[in-house]
Amino acid sequence: MPRGRSQTSSNGNFTGKPDSLQPSGIASPKLILERMEQGIYLVDPALAAKDQLGLDLDPWQKDVITTLFRGEKKRVSVRAGHGSGKTWCSAVITHIFLNNFPSSRILITGPTSRQTRLQCWSYLNTIWQTNFLKDKIEWLKTKMYIKGYEESWFAAWVTSKNHKNAEGFHGENLLWIIEEAKSVQDAVFEGVQGALSRPNNFIYISSTCGHPSGYFYETHTSRTDQWDTFHIPSWNSPRVSPEKIEVWRKEWGEDSPIYQARVAAEFPEESMYSIVPLSHLYRAVENDDDDEEGISATA
Repeated sequence: MPRGRSQTSSNGNFTGKPDSLQPSGIASPKLILERMEQGIYLVDPALAAKDQLGLDLDPWQKDVITTLFRGEKKRVSVRAGHGSGKTWCSAVITHIFLNNFPSSRILITGPTSRQTRLQCWSYLNTIWQTNFLKDKIEWLKTKMYIKGYEESWFAAWVTSKNHKNAEGFHGENLLWIIEEAKSVQDAVFEGVQGALSRPNNFIYISSTCGHPSGYFYETHTSRTDQWDTFHIPSWNSPRVSPEKIEVWRKEWGEDSPIYQARVAAEFPEESMYSIVPLSHLYRAVENDDDDEEGISATA
């Protein structure tokens, strides 16, 4: 039986957990500006989380962020178990990119679920509170931007109902983030891929696993030549206790498709003997509801 790691780091600080966040201290503005001018945060983007946001990250989050901004592919796909911190990682990536890439555009999308948007935006708000640029950032319901640059330097939630939204955004410094990617239609991925045409264009996608088909599944199978991929089972997250893993194991069964998808972060095969289709089980567990809020492509 896999076991989760301790929820605290060796120095006693919580690492990368939104509901137990205890920032270890933001660096002085002078030091931050010196390191920005020297390009240090572009070489070590995980250090930006520490200096600029006051955050200690999980080891896997550091690896993901470094790979995204320093790797050759500039495309990262994460399949992760429940409670692993994948959405928190999305929020950290957003703030790092907003702080360190001038006139950056960050587009965040996911399935048409109000719950997905609210969770992501809640984490973004938590980090905004500790961002050394907080006073320079205007905060709105589905958008935040550098004051004075509302249309050219921002992060915003984009509805995924119309896949043409993915095709309408371009920029020198552009980042796409797709939450719960397993439930996003393939046409959205195709539109986003077409917009990523410049050196500082990146895409980060993450999700629990679902049916073994679709674009997200392919990023971990037939498209690995295009994507850097990470596999993070729930028991590899310092914020998921062994006791919680055991509760899920007893509730769903270690060999069940729900446990495999949501805890082991594996793509389960739908058994020919299954009485209830796997897709119906996912919907029952996740209980998504439609949400059309978000901006549309204008440039």
